[in-house]
Amino acid sequence: MDQPFRSYASPPPHLAFSADFFQSLTIAQAAEHSYPSIAPIGSVLSTSFSQNIPLSAAATVIRPGEVIPNYNDLNTITSNIEDEYRKGFRSAEVKFRHKGLEYSVVYHFSKLELIRQCTNYEPAVNAYRHLLAHLHSEHFNLGPALTTFQDSLVTARIQGFCVSHFRLDKLGCLLGESWLEEDVFNVLLELAYFRKAYHTDDAVQVSDILLLPTS
Repeated sequence: MDQPFRSYASPPPHLAFSADFFQSLTIAQAAEHSYPSIAPIGSVLSTSFSQNIPLSAAATVIRPGEVIPNYNDLNTITSNIEDEYRKGFRSAEVKFRHKGLEYSVVYHFSKLELIRQCTNYEPAVNAYRHLLAHLHSEHFNLGPALTTFQDSLVTARIQGFCVSHFRLDKLGCLLGESWLEEDVFNVLLELAYFRKAYHTDDAVQVSDILLLPTS
């Protein structure tokens, strides 16, 4: 990626949903923030490039409650966007449909990066929302531990285990009828090992346990 394209296609770090925004976002903030509605894959009807440099808010920032296409639905323009930049193109027109409504929008290349970040973090944000709703229920009384969790960054990883170091949003697989993530299973296995060791006075019995993570 050459420097002129990187400078042009990178959104200002202070903007909501930029890479810097997500790097400093806490779990509590993510749960409360107004996230855009992301259309499902298959919603994009057409895409095209333009040499115009749009400067409006609609073309350069993601506004609260805005409907945006899924970044993975924009492969026809994002796969060769740097080459198109060298040819003089500076924006993209995207037509897509969501919930019966049709949208025709023009995006500055930097907004496509915001859409990419939103698409990538949407599963994590949803997982954190579900986790916090569950942890705030009457079934739990975590005290300071809940505050620590809420104040953690959305990019934070689980700590204190040897077999895995996954991002905290993976814990969302423990809710509902979801497949149990392999990394989470390994941590539960290690936790069971240490719990047994804590409650067992016989060191020989503990040493006989063989911990075999799945990967």
